[in-house]
Amino acid sequence: MRAVTRPNPHIPARIPVGWALTFAAFGAPLAWMLQLCFGYALSAHACFPIDVPLVTPVWPRLWWILVGIDLVALVIAGAGLFTAWSCHVAWRGVDPRDVGERRNRFIAHWSVLTSLLFLIAVLFTIVMVFIEPVCNY
Repeated sequence: MRAVTRPNPHIPARIPVGWALTFAAFGAPLAWMLQLCFGYALSAHACFPIDVPLVTPVWPRLWWILVGIDLVALVIAGAGLFTAWSCHVAWRGVDPRDVGERRNRFIAHWSVLTSLLFLIAVLFTIVMVFIEPVCNY
């Protein structure tokens, strides 16, 4: 009896699903969240340490610290977008009959969208450091 073979054999996953797809989905949103939390906490404490708002921050280099946090968030969000695009390209031609591959392709598509939008949010948050003074009492 002859064995039935498929003309296109099943191709295993092109990239590991674990860390790459997880970082693609959550890297940029976490970078934006950490940028907001650390930036707000540091600037709030430096400009309002006890019960009186200050005109100048407690730490003289606070602006540079905030710029450093913003640049780290920008790098993480950019890496998340690059990883999301790599996952999107890798999962492009999947078998539509395989539910797992369709799920990974769907996550890769939405990872590109969310990473791009959160990268834009990181950029807008960086602009605020240059527009608004650190301690604006």
